[in-house]
Amino acid sequence: MTYIYKSSTVNLSKAGKNWDLTVEWEGKKRRFWINFPFPLLKVIAQKKEGDIKKTFTIEADNIQLLSSFIKKRKNNFGYDLALSMLYDLGNQLQTLERFYLGVPFFSLSDVVIVEKNDKVHFFYLNDEKTYNFSNDKEMTIDVPHKKSPFFSPEMSKKNKLPMKLNFKSGFYSLASMVSYCLLNKDITIDNKKELLAPIYTSSLYWALLRMLELKPENRFYIII
Repeated sequence: MTYIYKSSTVNLSKAGKNWDLTVEWEGKKRRFWINFPFPLLKVIAQKKEGDIKKTFTIEADNIQLLSSFIKKRKNNFGYDLALSMLYDLGNQLQTLERFYLGVPFFSLSDVVIVEKNDKVHFFYLNDEKTYNFSNDKEMTIDVPHKKSPFFSPEMSKKNKLPMKLNFKSGFYSLASMVSYCLLNKDITIDNKKELLAPIYTSSLYWALLRMLELKPENRFYIII
């Protein structure tokens, strides 16, 4: 069995010609998975494993981690892929937001790319890195996570647990990751307009700028 993604709650593995995604369907992670964008996948079978786990068998031409995909592309990611990634992962963030769940930051190893019939979709799998927020819009991060180059400015300034973050920290992080995949450069508040100049006036340009605002309350996920 070849694992594409493996954690204490999620396993994605190659199963013959198909792929098996096994998740903790019941319990604390249920809200994440019942709102997962399964309609974008070709799920050909599913089964329960005991009282908690559920396995979805997926038909696809290829599934791989975003980190592996980036290495193979060798700085040739492309505008259309970047826009598709922002659209898919942004929509996933927005769906979680409706259920008061937020993602504080992204990493290349959190995301898989699914290719089927010349269509490509991006999926965030790390259900262990989702947090509740309430009317104050703040998440409390109370467990350590591996560092990522895509931290929001406010998260970069904090180094103690527990820490409180606006749920829109994930908006900035997603835009930072998309920018890196497209341009192979780390984007910051200070250099964002300079780095994004090659795609100036495009839909992606304005969408990324809206998410790369310094103040969380000024960040919005909108693609026009």
